[in-house]
Amino acid sequence: MTERPYFLQESLISILKEFSLEEVLAIEENFDEQYIVLEKLYYRLKNPPVYLSLIVLNAISSYQLNCTGEKYWSEFSEYFSKKRDIIKNIEVEGKIIVNMFLDFLEKSRCNVRLLRQKRRRVMRVVPLINSFIENISVYVEDFKLLQLELSKHLNTSISAKTVVFAVKMFNYGVRIAYSKKIPLPFDIDIPVDNRIKKISSCLGVSEEDIKGFWRKVAYKTEIPPLHIDSLLWVAYRYAKEGIMLDNSKFNKLILFLKSFLVN
Repeated sequence: MTERPYFLQESLISILKEFSLEEVLAIEENFDEQYIVLEKLYYRLKNPPVYLSLIVLNAISSYQLNCTGEKYWSEFSEYFSKKRDIIKNIEVEGKIIVNMFLDFLEKSRCNVRLLRQKRRRVMRVVPLINSFIENISVYVEDFKLLQLELSKHLNTSISAKTVVFAVKMFNYGVRIAYSKKIPLPFDIDIPVDNRIKKISSCLGVSEEDIKGFWRKVAYKTEIPPLHIDSLLWVAYRYAKEGIMLDNSKFNKLILFLKSFLVN
């Protein structure tokens, strides 16, 4: 490794070490637009099993979007907020919730690619959604179980991007619905999307080493990979938009990313 990538890696680790896990959770809750729109949705639905089921269905469909992730989750939140009265009066079962989500998918302006593939993925998890409705507390207490079940039903790796992203968004939903600050486990990998690939490349990390690199960063900083993902997601967006906050620690991360990522 050349000197510059090593210096950048150590600089990032040093910046992340300044955050306590409690501070990271607070940043997610106050600055991640996806968390904020999910909060708004819960206050409309007030039904944890249905709410968390919809979040998982949306997360496993959140790829190949034709708008930003923030806009897509806002569209999702607004759509189902307007369905509050319908949701209150439906019989709560997996197939009904899945069909409601498929109706949204057909009408979405942000998610128009690969719809046939996404519909198939959604239908595969109907048994999991039924399990949610019957045993939601089991999944609330065990994020690894959700990861394993999604991997099984979708017939994919436990570290597949949409699987681990779904666990992250489910964690957001659980914290909102139950008013608990519950961190994610350290042994769930970061979702390797284009943004993480770009950051990793700038840090001198090869594509095949990305997951292992972020595991090491998590170990050194004592921040689980999925929470590191949240910090990078928000900071990168602010770096691109030239936004600074009244938070000196987070501003260091924004400026760090801006120094080599944003042209």
